[in-house]
Amino acid sequence: MKRLILFCLVGAFVMTSAVVSAQEKAPLGKGNFALKLDYIAFTDDYFDEPGNEDDGLYIGLEGYGEITPNWYLGGEIGSAINIDFGGGEEITFVPIEVNLKYAKETARNLVVDFGAGLSYSYVELEYCPSFLLILRTSGEKRDDWLFGGQVFADLTYKIGFLSIGVNGKYQITEDFEDEGVDLSNYRLGVQLGIVF
Repeated sequence: MKRLILFCLVGAFVMTSAVVSAQEKAPLGKGNFALKLDYIAFTDDYFDEPGNEDDGLYIGLEGYGEITPNWYLGGEIGSAINIDFGGGEEITFVPIEVNLKYAKETARNLVVDFGAGLSYSYVELEYCPSFLLILRTSGEKRDDWLFGGQVFADLTYKIGFLSIGVNGKYQITEDFEDEGVDLSNYRLGVQLGIVF
């Protein structure tokens, strides 16, 4: 009986040590969340025309959970807007993403990750001449939902349970309905998050 109790205690100790060790080695924890603030630029030539702004600000929230060592499954939702006070085409862009990424700790508390995923994005284009901005009325609006995909990379520094980092992403989308406008874009920015 004493041998059985001793065997169970040793087994429990070994298993607990293995679990704690695995948790410590997870580069971005068992899960993580981050708030992102990015510069976004749309790549279609349509936005090179006068009055069509091709860049703006993107704010997003992402969350991931570890599915196997170093591999994380998660998603991101955000909103981008470009406001041209001189009048022209305004874009509201809301991507909803599902992503898979691989993370590796390259130095103490410094994690590099890269991945890819699929997206479904809501887009609203509104032409607003400059005189309508003064009157606070809106111009012609068009909206659509677009399928797409993205590739990305992040560099994250962990400080206890907090994380700060930089990120880059390139996203392709299908064309906007009946207009042949491509909303493919790239994003560069910073992020602040938690790791647990």
